[in-house]
Amino acid sequence: MNTLHALAEYAYIREAFIAAAVVGLVCSLMSVMIVLKRMAFIGQGIAHAGFGGMGTAALLGLTGSAAATGWAWPRELVILAFCLATAGVIGLLSRRRRVEADSAIGILLAATMAWGILAMNLRFVLSDWEAYRNWVGPMAYTPSWETILFGSVLNIGQAGMWAAIVMGAIVLGVCALRFRQLVAFTFDETVSRTLGIRTTLLYFCVLIMLTLIVVVSIRLLGLILVSALLIMPGAAALLLSRRLGRVLVLSAVVGVVGTLGGLIVSLEVGRLSTGACIVFVLFGLFLAAYVTSAVRGRATA
Repeated sequence: MNTLHALAEYAYIREAFIAAAVVGLVCSLMSVMIVLKRMAFIGQGIAHAGFGGMGTAALLGLTGSAAATGWAWPRELVILAFCLATAGVIGLLSRRRRVEADSAIGILLAATMAWGILAMNLRFVLSDWEAYRNWVGPMAYTPSWETILFGSVLNIGQAGMWAAIVMGAIVLGVCALRFRQLVAFTFDETVSRTLGIRTTLLYFCVLIMLTLIVVVSIRLLGLILVSALLIMPGAAALLLSRRLGRVLVLSAVVGVVGTLGGLIVSLEVGRLSTGACIVFVLFGLFLAAYVTSAVRGRATA
């Protein structure tokens, strides 16, 4: 498919490009803090909680109409609520230090994934009960395993595009209003507390923003690959510079170029997973940054 022709001809392609650009920008900017704070595994745990949310939505009959492939608001709200609850539990367990953060994330990651599978199994088991059928209505569309795990940005639709824009505006707005506090929190949490910054409240605010990003990004990359967009842009940028302003710009460039580049590759070649293409383009950009950093280091040695 010719990308320029597709952009001019098909609304769903334009919607996919806009959503991909917004998600790429927001994820890449958050990526810098996530890499510096070593919160990548938290993003992974929240993303996998989306599987439990998807299973819950399916069990409740909220996965959309029989032919739906785009954005179904009831389903997405259930996923958001499930991911927010998981993020809250991770935050409570990790901040109280009764359970180490990585242990809490690993436990909840496994539990939510298992619940997602069981909920989808229960959906078919309970379909034999007339009371259940009367409650949830006829069997609705459930996204394929491939779509859930690896994403399908071309099916995001107009509602999904606007969801990405609203999410981006919220996250960027909060980051702009609390920029200095977030910078202090990222580099030294202990010093931040001595300066009067409420670090626990800020930590949960970051978890909420991360959850919003993850829930929208799941549609783009799927559960398995979403962490790539939360890690690679920031990691690549930090290889090239240590000045915060420059790092943020470089990370944004890597994120947007990676998402749009992967989408273009998927469209041009055809029959390739958009999520996988995006991740491989991001990986290529990370490798380029790594080689550039290594060559620069040898030149100055």
